[in-house]
Amino acid sequence: MLTGSFTFVAMTYNLWGDTHLEQREPAIREFFRIRPPDLLATQELRPRSRAVVDEVLAGHARVGDEFPGWATQSNLWWRRELFEPIESGAQDVGILDRNARLFWVRLQPLAGGLPPLVFSTAHLTWPGHAQERQDRRNRRTGQAARVVAALDEVAGAGPCLFTVDINDIGQPLWVFGNGGFTDSFSALGRTSPVTHPVSPLPFTNTRGTRLSPLESPAKAIDWIFFRGPVVARASEVVEFFSAGSAPSDHKPVAATFTLPSGSAIAVGQQSSQTARRLSGPLNQPAGVTAAAIVLNEGERQ
Repeated sequence: MLTGSFTFVAMTYNLWGDTHLEQREPAIREFFRIRPPDLLATQELRPRSRAVVDEVLAGHARVGDEFPGWATQSNLWWRRELFEPIESGAQDVGILDRNARLFWVRLQPLAGGLPPLVFSTAHLTWPGHAQERQDRRNRRTGQAARVVAALDEVAGAGPCLFTVDINDIGQPLWVFGNGGFTDSFSALGRTSPVTHPVSPLPFTNTRGTRLSPLESPAKAIDWIFFRGPVVARASEVVEFFSAGSAPSDHKPVAATFTLPSGSAIAVGQQSSQTARRLSGPLNQPAGVTAAAIVLNEGERQ
């Protein structure tokens, strides 16, 4: 442990939308009861699954802005005893889904002498999207480049975590690597285990997918990337079933990070000033707002 440093656990989890949500809800509750992270990013979020996470992670808060994507695409939770929010935003990076954005929040660790941390997430376009099937053009490479450019503006050289369902195994990964990001496994000299699909997957008894008779191949498409003065300590793809049920068709990724004390405080302040130049309502491509939060014990502000 670095003297005066701050260590926390971050997690990313694709919650599979509304698919079999009623049957999966007990497993989602059990998972977050047993494995509550300090920071949580979600993809394929829905109002019902957001309410479930709110209820189980009672010591956390999340972004409470009215932009619909925070309820129907992604949201970001943080443990209230460790972080307080500064500002948040939802920026259009060209993802082909209604209200899909790069979602981010700037958090101030409550331990003294630490720089702000940008925590962010996105869900890049599924390869089976109708437009991509029609013209056979990969959308995710350009989306990845726009994410890197947006986070250059929002986070600068300060500590930054970016979590993603990348829906790809090639060029978008290279874009993030060449944009200064490292993933939580590469940083530790490891390769990521499979994150999708969960197997055996309850609730399904047919072969293939809705677009092909071939089964979806095992692959790593859920990632935690980071850059700036933050250090990866451990990383895990979590295997979890409750009463024979998986919480999702994806596996969550959890990683432990350390934020060194006092490093890049000036950089963090400069990046915050840069982000404020992106001011505008959250439903605009460069939306930034002072942190609107929901406290998960019935108190809202």
